[in-house]
Amino acid sequence: MTPLKLGIAPQTNWGPKKVEERPMQETRRQHTVSKFYLKGFADDNDQISRIALPGEPRITLSIGDASVIKDFYSVELPTGERSDMFEQLFAQIEGPASGVLAATLGGKWPLSTEEKEQLGTWIALQQLRGEEVRAGQNHISAEFIRLVIGASGKEPLRRHIEAAEGRTVNDEELDAEWRDITKPGGPTLAPDPAEHVRTIVELAPGLAAYLRDSHWTLHRFQRRALVTCDHPVSMAQADREPWEGVGLATADIFSIPLSRRIGLTIQPRHRLEQFTTDTGSVPDFAIDGTTATANSINQQTVREARRYVYLHPADVLDARIRLPEPTTTSRMVASNIDNLISEEGLFPLQTYSGRRPQTPRDADTSDGITLADVPWPIPRRIYPAR
Repeated sequence: MTPLKLGIAPQTNWGPKKVEERPMQETRRQHTVSKFYLKGFADDNDQISRIALPGEPRITLSIGDASVIKDFYSVELPTGERSDMFEQLFAQIEGPASGVLAATLGGKWPLSTEEKEQLGTWIALQQLRGEEVRAGQNHISAEFIRLVIGASGKEPLRRHIEAAEGRTVNDEELDAEWRDITKPGGPTLAPDPAEHVRTIVELAPGLAAYLRDSHWTLHRFQRRALVTCDHPVSMAQADREPWEGVGLATADIFSIPLSRRIGLTIQPRHRLEQFTTDTGSVPDFAIDGTTATANSINQQTVREARRYVYLHPADVLDARIRLPEPTTTSRMVASNIDNLISEEGLFPLQTYSGRRPQTPRDADTSDGITLADVPWPIPRRIYPAR
């Protein structure tokens, strides 16, 4: 079976091969959830209800106005202009997937391998393209900066800034810098669309192939209605401790409501080992959905929501569905590094080398990450109001 292709150039030139790197003439309204997908939850006039977390207000709007964020996928070209080339790439993936979804909602099941590949590629894209992934990247970057600077100590930070800027840093400025950088969560960083898109490009083909080769179960509901949200693909893991996260490789099941009447669950083949030694012999199948299954899928879906839940204008949420609080930050589970933050530094006898920040390191002589490897000023940092 041939691997999935996304038409992506190597990482050194990671734009799509067949998408023109054209500059944008104006701000673009870009969807983080596909319009063709939201249509499955809309009425005959393409109107959909949107509930803002944690439950109010509820408004009705066009699917063309739902899940819109300005320039969310726009990247900066070498010329300094902004381009929407990746939105064009996403459209190339959405085209085939919309046809497969329409066939599925029309009664076709199971899907062919090619159809699973097309729909699975879109599901992988939808999982990776949302705000949670971008917020998670910011979270990791900020925590890394907090750890390196916090473990190095306050005086080394002063010398680090002075070496980068060629000036003296007084105690008041140093105190302010230290407080902001070592606060819980680290420094506040502006989102990086280019890094987010790079992650999509790198992870989507593998995830799509993984989903394609998994076992798919379709759940059809006659009376119960499903809802969706601004991050509609959810993952779950059996026997997970509260402090543990769920990742792409560790999830026991992926769930996505395909419409208000049809839901899809995807289980990696290794999960079927408890039922058969020949996991490849278990065909994809469809079953009648129950109230318990609908509530389970809906609860899992809304738990992944960041700001909005979407549903058909005629539907209401079951009273048993608990809506989360809205979030603009990452919900990633991270280890506590508070004990590693010290004004004196973890290694007080080690002197700061004075090497200018951002000097390339020799891979053969590098002895690990140090404060000198943190660029200054910190890229994309948002400074607190003073």
